Amino acid sequence: MISIGDAELRRVEEMTIQSSVLHFTQDRALIEAHRHWLAPHFLGTDDRWSNTFQSFILAVDGRIVVIDPCTGNGRPHPLHQFSGLDTPYIERFAAAGVRPEEVDYVFCTHLHHDHCGWNTELRGGRYVPTFPNARYLIARREADRWDPRRSGYRGFDWNDGVFERSVLPVLEAGLAELIDARHRISRSLVIEPAPGHTLGHAMLHLESEAQEAYFSGDVFHHPLQLVRPELQYGPADDLDQAIATRRRILDLCIARTALIIPAHLPAPHALRAHRQGGVVEFAVPSMSW
Repeated sequence: MISIGDAELRRVEEMTIQSSVLHFTQDRALIEAHRHWLAPHFLGTDDRWSNTFQSFILAVDGRIVVIDPCTGNGRPHPLHQFSGLDTPYIERFAAAGVRPEEVDYVFCTHLHHDHCGWNTELRGGRYVPTFPNARYLIARREADRWDPRRSGYRGFDWNDGVFERSVLPVLEAGLAELIDARHRISRSLVIEPAPGHTLGHAMLHLESEAQEAYFSGDVFHHPLQLVRPELQYGPADDLDQAIATRRRILDLCIARTALIIPAHLPAPHALRAHRQGGVVEFAVPSMSW
């Protein structure tokens, strides 16, 4: 656990896969120019990094909020890394000091499989809400984007069935709250729009005791996208908008001296950015989880 102002932040890991930065840039000069701060946390000697699938748990203002509940066990998936998972996610959740029934809110930055899967778990052949007392906060535009019942639905094979397994059951249970692009959860927490990666992608802004952090979901997958926002990792619903969102959030975090906490960064899971003489510089904070 770490503290950000009055907020207590915990982390629950589902899995890690090794990814290569060469998947989204072949620019060796770019990689070498930034190796001094990327290594060893976010770049190995083989140009690979630990792509981490994890949830964050925030306790602040008397509320417990889960951010991005990963993929879930036993789900079909065309990518073998995610197919039929059997991870001790729930046991790790309990080890973090929180029971699922204690969660007040679940916030999905977007509805890709690895950000909403544990919304539900399979019991008795049915997908039922994992967090039975929580309100599930989902941007309305994101829900509309992924609802296959709507006319004009555009799917991706690796996300097929996710809405039916991980979103529809919480809607039918009356636990989901479809929210506007900007939504205040509490005094310290505001959901803000961050579209592009998906049409309704959102992020969570924490401001507590003059300390700030942005839980930015998949706006950034790897820190090199902070340096070159046009670099793309995986698909995007609107690439131009995704690039503009990266630039905007980077400027925002610099202006507010806020931590950037993307969904998939390995330890220490966060970055800071600042401008020095007109040049953006990056620092890896010392954070002991």
